[in-house]
Amino acid sequence: MTQKTKKSPSTDIKLKPLSPTLRTKKRFIKVKIVSDNKFDFKQVSESLIEQIISYMGSVDFSKAGIWILRDKFDFDNQLMILKCSVKNKEKLIAILTLFYEIEKNSVKLEVLKVSGTLKGLENN
Repeated sequence: MTQKTKKSPSTDIKLKPLSPTLRTKKRFIKVKIVSDNKFDFKQVSESLIEQIISYMGSVDFSKAGIWILRDKFDFDNQLMILKCSVKNKEKLIAILTLFYEIEKNSVKLEVLKVSGTLKGLENN
């Protein structure tokens, strides 16, 4: 006795994209790394993500939607841009001010500007 399998109805349905009113709003934060040493993107991102997770926890980290934008990292000026949700902006800025070390080198992170668009950060 053989059974015929049917296609599940979910494979035929295309998902509609979210309308702009349902999307979570985001903020971009421009940060300057103040230190005697220069750091590359990998060093900064690994240390920063580890520090944020230790303060927020992994569940809140994922809800916050935090991204460190690799293509906007400036090695010469030690500038970086982070992206997060509007609801967690203040919490992330507080964590950035508490950040003090990258690979056993003392560091201070200065928040230069917060904007809703990347274009808004270019002015500063």
